[in-house]
Order: sequence, then C-alpha cells, then structure tokens
Amino acid sequence: MQHMRTQSMTWTKAFSIISLCMVFTTGCRGYAFTETPITDGFHAKLPAPYTRAVVWGGRPDTVQSVSTWLLKRGVLVVDQTKVLQAAADQKVSLSGYQYIETDVLRMAKSVGARLVVFTNADVGSWEAVNWSSGLPHGQRVYSATIALRAVDVNTGEIEWSGKAQSTERFGNLEEGIGLLACHALATSWGLRNPGSVAPESVCPPGSGVMVVQGGATKSQSPATGQANPNATHPTNY
Repeated sequence: MQHMRTQSMTWTKAFSIISLCMVFTTGCRGYAFTETPITDGFHAKLPAPYTRAVVWGGRPDTVQSVSTWLLKRGVLVVDQTKVLQAAADQKVSLSGYQYIETDVLRMAKSVGARLVVFTNADVGSWEAVNWSSGLPHGQRVYSATIALRAVDVNTGEIEWSGKAQSTERFGNLEEGIGLLACHALATSWGLRNPGSVAPESVCPPGSGVMVVQGGATKSQSPATGQANPNATHPTNY
C-alpha cells in the first residue's frame, strides 16, 4: 500500500510539471540558437584586400567576432590592445554610446586605419528554468540585435552597414553573438539577402567565434526551459 501511495505521488508530481509547461506559451522548449536571424544591410563600397581597419565597440565579444570575420576576408584589423592604447592617449572614451564619432575616426587615422567598423550590440537576458537534467535549475538565456557600420576615416562616408536580430532566445552568449555578427556582415557585404532566409554555407558552425575547432558544432545550447516573466531589461553597448 505504501509503495502504491509513493508511486501515485510520483506520477502526480510528474503530471504537475507537465501541466505547468503547457500553461506557459513558450512551454518546456529548448533554447538552441538554430534559427536564421532577421537581417538588413547594404554596401556602397567593399574594402580592397589588405585595407587597414579599426573595430570599435563596447562589447569585447562583438568586437572579437567582427574582427575575426574581417580577418578571414583579407582585412587588416588593428590589434585591439593598440586601439585601446591610442584611445587612452587621445582621451577617447569607450563607454557605451559615450563617445564622439569624429574623435574615434581621428584616433583610427592615427594608427594608420582607413576604416572604422562601429559595432553595437543590444542584448537582453532572462532567467529560465533548465530541464535538461530532468530536474529544474536556473539558466540564463539571451536575445540580441547587432548593428554594424563601416566609416571611411577621411570622408566620414558609410561604406557598408548591416544588422542582425535573433528570432529565438539562446543560451550561449558568445556563440550567439558570433552568429549574429556573421549574418550582419554577410548581409552588408551582399553574401546573403536581407530577411530571415540564408544559405547554410553563409555562416557555417564556428565561423563567428575567434577559435575554430575542427569538430565545431552548431552555435546552440542544449538548455531547455521556461522563460521567467520577470526578465531583466535589455542593455545597450
């Protein structure tokens, strides 16, 4: 009798968990970032091989992903340490949006760059419940929008611009930022059309991160769960 009562309680708990998952609109789904982001972009002029560029932005992961993509396509990206040192010497602030664009262009020109690629990432984060182990535990998930502009240091003209917005929340921030940066750049360079459809070959696994392993997997997280309605506000960088 005791065994039957315990078994009944176990099934009751399991049913309760399933019911809770069904109550929420997002359900107990995963947060694997496999959806193609929505993009927009254009280019008036693309950089010639060995063009020297500075990548500027407040998020190191975004700057790193954009720098990697450009380096793989023959753009000479000024080392970030040198960029930050030149910015400090010329008292150019790097705090969110708190900088004067003309000051950044002047600083980039002083280190021999012809282009400045301005990067901006708007990242939102939420607490989710992860059920991957069979028991609930906390999981941080994200959504993001990345916007990029390449500006000529001499004329101030925008040569190309791109934007990518995630359509699903994702659990691995570094890989998510890398994927979004890749799609924003690919759209601005005309390697894929704007919108939510793109060939799989445009941004293959590992293309948006600094270190690419031979057996890299898709930019995704195995986390599953239900988003917390008490989400933190998105932050701009």
